[in-house]
Amino acid sequence: MSVDPRRMFTRAEVWHAWQRQGCVCNVCRRAIPFDLMHGDHVVAWSLGGPTSMENLQALCGSCNLRKGNSPQEVMAARFGFPADRLRPGSGELRQWQREALPLVLSLVGHEPVLVEACPGAGKTMFGLEVVYRLVEAGRVSRLLVVVPTLGIADGWRWSASIANPNAPSMPLHTSRDWRPVDPIDDDWLGAVVTYQSLFAQTEMFLAHATDPGHRTLVIFDEVHHAGSDAAWGISAQEAFATGAAGVLSLSGTPFRIGKDPIIFAPSKGGHARPHYRYSYDRAIADGACRPVQFVQTRGETTFRAEDGVVHTVTFDDEPLTDLGQRRRLRAALEWIGTGSIAEKMLRDANRYILGLRDRGDVDAAGLVVCIDCDHADRVAAHMKAHVIGFRPVVACSRRRDQNDPDPANALRFFRSSHDPWIVAVNMISEGVDIPRLRVVVYLTNRVTLLSFRQIVGRVVRTDPVNVDDHGRVYLPADHRLLEMAEHITDAPDLLPPPIMIVTDGNDAYRLVIDADGNTTSVPFETLGTVGEQGAAFDTDGREANAVLIECARRFIEREALTGTDPESLALAAAGSPRLREALLELRDTQ
Repeated sequence: MSVDPRRMFTRAEVWHAWQRQGCVCNVCRRAIPFDLMHGDHVVAWSLGGPTSMENLQALCGSCNLRKGNSPQEVMAARFGFPADRLRPGSGELRQWQREALPLVLSLVGHEPVLVEACPGAGKTMFGLEVVYRLVEAGRVSRLLVVVPTLGIADGWRWSASIANPNAPSMPLHTSRDWRPVDPIDDDWLGAVVTYQSLFAQTEMFLAHATDPGHRTLVIFDEVHHAGSDAAWGISAQEAFATGAAGVLSLSGTPFRIGKDPIIFAPSKGGHARPHYRYSYDRAIADGACRPVQFVQTRGETTFRAEDGVVHTVTFDDEPLTDLGQRRRLRAALEWIGTGSIAEKMLRDANRYILGLRDRGDVDAAGLVVCIDCDHADRVAAHMKAHVIGFRPVVACSRRRDQNDPDPANALRFFRSSHDPWIVAVNMISEGVDIPRLRVVVYLTNRVTLLSFRQIVGRVVRTDPVNVDDHGRVYLPADHRLLEMAEHITDAPDLLPPPIMIVTDGNDAYRLVIDADGNTTSVPFETLGTVGEQGAAFDTDGREANAVLIECARRFIEREALTGTDPESLALAAAGSPRLREALLELRDTQ
């Protein structure tokens, strides 16, 4: 069999075919804009069909996908999805999920719905329950879930798989095993894809959402990534604004609307206004999330400014200018040396992880969040040489050590391993469910409300293996970080204004001075830091200063106590006058 040497039709030829057909798809007869039409060989080119006007029809993307190289007309898709391909979950819904479910089911299909639930609350299971109810009722027959990263896509697919008995199971593709140019056949309910894939193949996702005979539900996970004027948001609107039968948006972080509104998200007064909100303070009260302790590290930083002058400042030196505060934080983060602020945070956090493991939490783990991949590599090297004796798992977009796992699989490896530490930059910022994470070491210059809450959210997920558990965050005693930590359980309307520090590609800091984005470059050289014990506080409102923590440390050593640590004991003493008095008796001892 010979094939035509010319493989593709020209756009002019497709336009003429589209006009000849009355500006509709030749199969489903829908009126589709020309820029979304495909030129199709009626008899497939691979089967000997000529690339000629007589063998040309203009098809919409969905019909062209379904037709493939078949010479026959596209079979009409049957509405509905086989019931035996779905299975209800055996897990009991949480109280907030039971409250939100009837509201969401009543609104989906009539208007875009936004649900905001704090990290660890169970948004994925809730989303799957919504899908199950809608498919079972015959209201939708296809699902497309859009997520920020492949790691989150893996989480959705696992949650929807038969391996997870708690949530409803349903067959879903992911971007790892399926391409948007491939059809979604009747054995699959749909796919989990990234915002980047949606941007790269917008027309294909419009085709899947408008497949004849199907009604498509689109779920946007962590929807705050999709600003209406940004590339991802524009693609989402083009693909689904008119083609989807329903839109459900999920977010784990209260977010501001600002100058670039979020797609499909109602707003008022600069904040998103979800149809249902489940806050972190309520999740703690319900036992759905862990409480969190924040442990400060104080100390002294020394750096040389661009004018050559050497400055030495501590975290107790107030007030500093905005520039001085940013330089102080930069020095504390980037200097990874013996006795430094960063090393103290790492050593204290590792001591805490070892204590948890000794007390029976055998797979307790910690996350170090760094500035960039170079910083992460230096942190990992220092941890190997001076803190833990081996290189921790490093999850970065670029490998700096040939023994590090492949970036695409680093999270998979760590999730199923017993390794105590993972060092990352952005790959574990949101939506990644690793319940054994108990500690975060905050060594990043991301000082936005959104980033801070996302990072703290990595240690709020409950671990059913450990009944009386809590998360812990080690952070420099920068007042901006401490203010956000103190407001971690506040409603969005009560949050302090946003603050941001970002970097450019040359390791020269771009410092955002205000919410309008005014920036200043700050080249300088860090000369050293010295770390000291700082105060601690938790989401229950208890506080313990550095003196009380040191007394607790001496008390534990004197009494040879097990089952606690200095910070936890000091926080307990904050609510017990007798214990506090007993600890403070050791203030003047050596």
